[in-house]
Amino acid sequence: MGVEHLQILSLNFQHASIEDVGLLHVAPDEQPAVLTNWKIQLGLQGIVFLSTCNRVEFIMSDEKYFCMGRQAHLMQQFGLAPEAFTRIMAAVQVYRGEQAMRHLMRVASSLESMVLGEREILTQVREAFDLAMKHRLAGDRLRVTGRSVVETAKKVFTDTDVATQAVSVNSLGWQAFKAWNLPRDASILMIGAGATNTSVGRFLAKAGYHNVHVLNRSLERAQALADILHTSKVGTLETLPDALAAGPAAIVICTGSDQALLTGEHARMLPAGPLHVLDLGVPSDLDAGFRERPGLTVVDMTALKEIADQNLAIRATEVGKCESLLEAGLVEYIERLQAREVELSLIELPNMIKAIRDTAMGDIFAEDLEGLDAEARQVVERIVAYLEKKYVGLPMKLAKEAVLEQLRKS
Repeated sequence: MGVEHLQILSLNFQHASIEDVGLLHVAPDEQPAVLTNWKIQLGLQGIVFLSTCNRVEFIMSDEKYFCMGRQAHLMQQFGLAPEAFTRIMAAVQVYRGEQAMRHLMRVASSLESMVLGEREILTQVREAFDLAMKHRLAGDRLRVTGRSVVETAKKVFTDTDVATQAVSVNSLGWQAFKAWNLPRDASILMIGAGATNTSVGRFLAKAGYHNVHVLNRSLERAQALADILHTSKVGTLETLPDALAAGPAAIVICTGSDQALLTGEHARMLPAGPLHVLDLGVPSDLDAGFRERPGLTVVDMTALKEIADQNLAIRATEVGKCESLLEAGLVEYIERLQAREVELSLIELPNMIKAIRDTAMGDIFAEDLEGLDAEARQVVERIVAYLEKKYVGLPMKLAKEAVLEQLRKS
C-alpha cells in the first residue's frame, strides 16, 4: 500500500501573495463542519487542514489521484472571484506519496518557513492534526502520518541548532536588555503598548522586573500591558515629561509612529547619568537630538537586524543536518505505515480464531467435553484460551516482521 495515499495541496508565500493565501482561510471554529463537508464531497479517507498567516495545506488521504478537476472543485468551495480562482489554481503546489511526506516534514520543521528555525509552525501542525483526529476526520493513515511528522520535527529542533540562535525582534530585544544587567528593581519606562512591547513586557515580567511605568496613547491598552507587568504605574503620552523627569534607568519604546517620539527636548527632561534605550520602532522612535544625550546606550532595529542576519546565517548551516533527519524520519514513517497496514489486514483474525474455538468447544468436541469433570473441563478451557491468544499474536508479529524485513532489503 505504501505512502501513495498521502496527497497535499499547498498554497504558500513562496508561490502566492499573502492576500491570496488569506482567501483560503477557514476559522478554527468552522473547520469541523467545513472539513466534514469536503471529506464527504470529495470521497476522502481523511483530511487535515493547516492554515497559518502565510500558508494553507490541504493534507489528504485517498487512493484516487487528486486530479485537476477535484482541485478545482475544492477551490470553488471558497467562493473565489474568477481572477482569484485562476491565480490560486496556478499557484497551488501538488505533492503525493514520499514527496508529500517530505514537504510536510519540511513545513513542520520550519525549513519552508519565512524565518528558518521558528518553532510556532510545529505547534500549528500538531494542532491541525489534533483537531482532525478529535472530529474523526483524519482516518487511520493520517493519524500515523501526523505522529511521524511531529516526532521528526521535534528531532530537528532538539538535535540541531536550527532554532538556537534568536532571530525575532522580540527575542533579540530581550537578549539585548538582559545584557545590560540591570537590577530587578530598576526603574523602566515602556512607551507603547502594541504587540512588540507586550511581548517584551512578558519577558520582563517573567524575569521579575515589575518597577515599570507604562505609557501609551490609549490608556486602556496601557493598562492591559501594566496588568501583565503587575504594575500600577500607567498613563497616556501626555504624562511623558513627568515620566522622563522621574529618571528611568531604561526605556523600551515602540510606538508605530511615522515620526520619532523622543527628541532632543525630551533628552533634556531626563536627569543626568547613564540611560539604556531599547528602540524597537520602525522607523526609529528616537531623533538625532535625543541620540546625542551624554551617557546614552541605544540598541535599535538596525543593530538587531544585523544580529538577526548573522543568526540566520548560522541557522542555515544546520539545514544539511535537518534534511538528514527528515530522510531518516521518512524511512521510519514508511515502516510504521506498513506495520499498521499489516495490523489492519489482520484485524479480523481474533474474531476468526474465536469462532473456530466456539465451534470446536460447542459442537465438534461437545460430547467429549461433557464426559469431563468440572476440574478437567477448566484445564481444557485454559489450554484452549492460551492457544487462542498465541495464535492471534504470533501471526501478527511474524507478518509485521516480514514486512519490515522486506522494507529493509528494498
